[in-house]
Amino acid sequence: LLIVGAYREDEVPDNLQLASYIQDLEQMNVSITQIKIGNLNADGVCPFVAEALGMDDEDDNVKTLANITHKKTEGNPFFMLMFLRSLYDEKLLQYNFGAMK
Repeated sequence: LLIVGAYREDEVPDNLQLASYIQDLEQMNVSITQIKIGNLNADGVCPFVAEALGMDDEDDNVKTLANITHKKTEGNPFFMLMFLRSLYDEKLLQYNFGAMK
């Protein structure tokens, strides 16, 4: 039996039903693997931005935008996508279909 649960650790109170369920399983010696995923560091944002734009992560424009994106979002992938989308929606960022890989 495989059970997958996802939650934001900093937004979940200790008395949440999921936390209680995990404790119960641990007491029954059930094997539990927890994978904690944090924000991307500054180096991890550049490939993310490059992939989102279909550009090379060595491009100076990508590096500059990645640096700004990291400062604005602290590397949270969801906020990074929303930030890039907002730039596109406000016509501050244009997608170049001719530059696609």
